[in-house]
Amino acid sequence: MAVNMITYDAQRHKIAKPVTTREEYISLRDSEANRMAEKHRMVQMNYSLASENENESSFPLRGAKTVGNSVGMDVDLNEDENENEKQTNAIHDLILSKKEELGLLMLERSATKGYHLVFRRHADMTNEENLRWASDMLGVEFDKGAKDVTRVFFTPPSDKLLYLDDEIFSRSPLTLEEVSIGVKEEDNNSIEKPTEGSDPLIGNSTELITRDLYLGTPYSTIIDKYWELFYNGQTPVKSNRDTLTYELANVMKHICGFDRELLARVIPCYDGFPEAEKMKCIDSALSGKRTQMPKRLKEVLYDIQRSMLISGGQGSPIGELEGALAQDELFFYNRIPKGVLAQGVKESIDAAGKALSMPVITAVCPAIGARATGVQLVVHGKPNTLNLISYIAGDFASGKGQMDDVVKAWMSEDISMAEMYNQQWAEYAEKKKRSKNKKEQPEEPKLPKVWLTLNNTTANLAEELANVQGRHAFSFTPEADVVSLKWKTSISDFSTMIRQSYDGSAYDREARSVDAVNVHIPRLLWNVVMCGTPDALYRVVNNYTDGFQSRIAVARTPDNTFAALEDTPAHLTDVQKEKIEQISHLLPLMNGIVDLPKLEARGREWLEEIRLETMKNDDKVMARQRMRICVTAQRMTCCLMLAAVCAKLIKEHGMNGAERHLKTDPYLWKKMMEKQQTQAFLDMFGIIADSLIDNAMYFFRDRIEDAFSSRSYAGNKVQLSGRSRKGKNDTIYSRLPQEFSSVEAMNHSIAVKGASVTQNAVQQMLKNWIKQGLVEVTENDNYRKTS
Repeated sequence: MAVNMITYDAQRHKIAKPVTTREEYISLRDSEANRMAEKHRMVQMNYSLASENENESSFPLRGAKTVGNSVGMDVDLNEDENENEKQTNAIHDLILSKKEELGLLMLERSATKGYHLVFRRHADMTNEENLRWASDMLGVEFDKGAKDVTRVFFTPPSDKLLYLDDEIFSRSPLTLEEVSIGVKEEDNNSIEKPTEGSDPLIGNSTELITRDLYLGTPYSTIIDKYWELFYNGQTPVKSNRDTLTYELANVMKHICGFDRELLARVIPCYDGFPEAEKMKCIDSALSGKRTQMPKRLKEVLYDIQRSMLISGGQGSPIGELEGALAQDELFFYNRIPKGVLAQGVKESIDAAGKALSMPVITAVCPAIGARATGVQLVVHGKPNTLNLISYIAGDFASGKGQMDDVVKAWMSEDISMAEMYNQQWAEYAEKKKRSKNKKEQPEEPKLPKVWLTLNNTTANLAEELANVQGRHAFSFTPEADVVSLKWKTSISDFSTMIRQSYDGSAYDREARSVDAVNVHIPRLLWNVVMCGTPDALYRVVNNYTDGFQSRIAVARTPDNTFAALEDTPAHLTDVQKEKIEQISHLLPLMNGIVDLPKLEARGREWLEEIRLETMKNDDKVMARQRMRICVTAQRMTCCLMLAAVCAKLIKEHGMNGAERHLKTDPYLWKKMMEKQQTQAFLDMFGIIADSLIDNAMYFFRDRIEDAFSSRSYAGNKVQLSGRSRKGKNDTIYSRLPQEFSSVEAMNHSIAVKGASVTQNAVQQMLKNWIKQGLVEVTENDNYRKTS
């Protein structure tokens, strides 16, 4: 048998290192790096080759003369099989049922689709014949591009491991004289390539590392272009090499697969920078959270692509660079765990396009919450109705319009009722007009209309909100300027109503006039979805200290400025609309309070992570944002779980059966929700929360800081003198000259705090000094001490 972990030598040739125990094997799979890795950065394993003697700790993969007594096989499922859970489970059950006959040693789900399995080798057959034998026995096809003994598997964490026999770790090699291994003679100068599919964002990992290319473009070209675009071609010198090397590593890690060794090789040691110090900068950059490509990196890649087109280049690597940039827009979609996108939610994303996955989720969750108006989620010990306010921000023609049909599909029943109520109101208005001079006037109807337009007055909207009879009202606008223009003189009223609706608190409006609107709503339930440009967002949210901003879930559409038009642009089909409406129809049948302890624990864990991170950086803005974002993310995750419960009931009982079960057993949905607290949904909470806080910081950080530091803010109690605290920041302050730059501040911070200090922490320190009156900004964007 044979289990080998693949590493690389100094010349980037593959080296196989035998794994001899179950404990070592599991620890490699479950390492933190492997759990966080994209598929093509996961640990690689080979199950077919063995070392020539037992004392060898490693051996070259290429040219190996000895095979193990086991064969690794890759079973890819087609899209239909992978979508069909029953069929997938049937293949899994089939393999396990024939494990004795097959000689099964290991079975796992692959990182994307299909299975990897290892079985005992038949010495009288070539490697391909062994694979064909197993394929015929199981009735499944093996990957034709993965039939020789140098085949490697990208190995996911052990939660994907379905079967493991300790026999796989025993050493029983076979020489070339004993078995025909079926490997073609290779040219000594050829490059070893993994045979699994290549991720277009990261590229073929082995080829990328061996030739120091990113999708056909040398890394040196990308780095040179970076300095050219943002630093006028000036490379780092001794006074700024710490800061700029960290910045470069922070950018390059996204196209180096977050690989420390590759970053170390492609980033030079500028101006005599010691290797150890450079590695500290790289490690600091790698310790940050994984996000989409930074804007600067995209600009660099676009500029390289543009240069190639101007010079007459065609095909690869131009197409590959374009593909990588397009793939980056699927960053959030690719992170969504399997099983989270249930019926209704999946169709919504497919109808809008996968690149818009987070905007779609942010738009449909308020609709789900409004439909499930009777559901209350316990958050931090207090029942919360699923009140959500969201804003989808993006430039014109960026895909915001895709939300219209999706949201309307979720609210189709309420829209139909609203149309009927509008007709009744039109009939009343006509009667009122005809009986203008008559003694008896028609009675004004109280219409419980849920779908409410935002193009309305404060009084009318308040009255309509009072008529919904304790249910959720819902408003959607594809143009947020409707709010800023219609409510221009009363935007504070809109802000107050939104804040009270998020909290589910009472809303009262009184006037002395008999004809004036007087409303008393015990609990204001009103979910709102707005779409608009970023500048329209600032017209809607123009106060950053009253809590309005922190209650809004903001999503960003991807930058599609240079994106090619798809051959078949996404749109909502009749089938997708029907599936969404099925889930939406079941949501109002759920009523009661649900307590999800695992989701609550995950929320508290996330809060603590952000608290510690913000304490290190003295980031008060993010620290305050985390509080409501955690609540919002828990509500949104609950909405996705409710959709999953409905989807499961429909799958098991059909539409009519699901409706019947929910009506006859009012506690059924609660039991199912408790079981729905899977790791996938807990991970989804983290993805949603991270996205919300990133967007809040992106759009509002500077405005919030300016608002709270303003002298007109009554809560501003910043003391400009009499400071008694003495810490590392004070030491940095004392070391700096009377006038200094941000680069000097970064260098002194590294000197005092170590190389792990981040650019964000330094910027926050400088902002705090400005707020405290310790420094001021000069005309040339440097800083001058005031004391």
